[in-house]
Amino acid sequence: MAARTPTTRRPLRSRGAGHWLAFTALIASLLVVLLPPALGGGSATAGVASVRLPESPGDLVAALRETPVLMAAAAVAGGVCLFCCVVCMPMLCILLRYWRALFFFWTGGLYADAGPKLGLSKYSRAHLYSLASVPWLMTQPHYRTGTFQEDMLTNLRNVVLPTGLFGVPLSVFAHSRVHTVLAVLVLLPSVAFVGAWWRKWHGLEDSAAECFGRSLLAPTDWFQLWRLNCRLASMTSLATQSKDFELEDKWVFIQNCLEQKIPVTPVMDWPVTLVAKDCLEEGGMGIHVLKNVLHGGRWILQEKLDNCDAVKSLLPSEAPLSTMRVLTGSHGALADLGVASVARSKAHTLATVWRAGRQGASTDHSCIMVNVPNCKSSDVLGRASSSAHWYARGWKSLGMPVSTKDGSNTAHPDTGLVLEGKRLPGASEAAELCERAHDMLMPGVPLAGWDVAFCPSKTGGAEPELILLEANLSCNFFRGDIDWTSYADLLDEHFLAIDAWRRSRR
Repeated sequence: MAARTPTTRRPLRSRGAGHWLAFTALIASLLVVLLPPALGGGSATAGVASVRLPESPGDLVAALRETPVLMAAAAVAGGVCLFCCVVCMPMLCILLRYWRALFFFWTGGLYADAGPKLGLSKYSRAHLYSLASVPWLMTQPHYRTGTFQEDMLTNLRNVVLPTGLFGVPLSVFAHSRVHTVLAVLVLLPSVAFVGAWWRKWHGLEDSAAECFGRSLLAPTDWFQLWRLNCRLASMTSLATQSKDFELEDKWVFIQNCLEQKIPVTPVMDWPVTLVAKDCLEEGGMGIHVLKNVLHGGRWILQEKLDNCDAVKSLLPSEAPLSTMRVLTGSHGALADLGVASVARSKAHTLATVWRAGRQGASTDHSCIMVNVPNCKSSDVLGRASSSAHWYARGWKSLGMPVSTKDGSNTAHPDTGLVLEGKRLPGASEAAELCERAHDMLMPGVPLAGWDVAFCPSKTGGAEPELILLEANLSCNFFRGDIDWTSYADLLDEHFLAIDAWRRSRR
């Protein structure tokens, strides 16, 4: 599977007269501030009015030689200016491109024109178009909650901005469209700037400017990819009104899988109502009454599934059911979006990640995410990553990393067992199962993230029994390798059609 990351068309570093103009302006302003106090001994404000600055380069050199303090001040000023020009100017140019793209879309610019006019790749214009659409999207109906804003508030409440100090839930930036616009215009560039330098100083990046440009124009971090996928799902559902999006409901999903004879978690018909009590609580507390969905309730009652022996051998004791996330893409929605010239193609696997659960955890949401880089042809595991620092709310963030590198782990943190190079039996079959399920169950959904369990075989065979748990339609790549070319094409084709649909409604 291709792992090439997306790029923008224009180089990230600017060259030419802009550098020298900025250099001259910075030198002049700093000298105006620093020279008068050094020569006159007063404040900077008083010095500008009372001290005559050197009238020629020769006078300036002579003054520098005669005044050590002035020489030191000029050296510092020159160093700061040089640093700003060489390092910060490329970032400023990137920031201006980012802002220009946002205002291009906010002022009615065509999606089709963004590539040639702004010099953006398919992936970059898809990202920036959908990001600029968030203020509008926030008031629109959402396929699983009331509005997209309500969905943001719900799903961002347990995700924080990693600072290494205190984790503030990102849902605070979804309380109004004003909050969101400020976050897009100011917070995101500020975080990208600090994060770029943090990663550079910690040896995770060769160039802070390139990292900054990637974060704003063509992000590859899991969080921005997740939010991009959420926007794609919401806008496609809004435009097509496809009933395929109803399969986000776990009970509807199970029913459809049973009808299509796709292996899915079994559901208990009995009891009609389950009562669960805490052993020690009293006074009516600690009691949970769960009415079975098969009898008019809203609770799906299921037996706990177990990992097969091959999976257990890779995990610590008392580990939860550890599933593989298979993310598939489909172009089926394009026909519903009015793109008649595109033939309906089969779903395609874009990424696969096995979530190796942590010891004592209830679910594999507490895990180390192990990449399965060549899932269509191999069951061999790759390197692993963690996003735990993104979920550390409050003071739990204290001491946690600000940023980590994809694939920075090779071993399970609880056992020390090196997972890279180990085999996960059934991984390639799981990818094929999910592609088939996507085509049969939800061809009108662009992206689906499938959770597949590897359970003991009912016939006693060595190979595991593969069972689908659920499908997530606003899905997460879990920091796995991505087929970037296919992903960018899928995004670009859908947002091009969505932009045409939005304009047809005006």
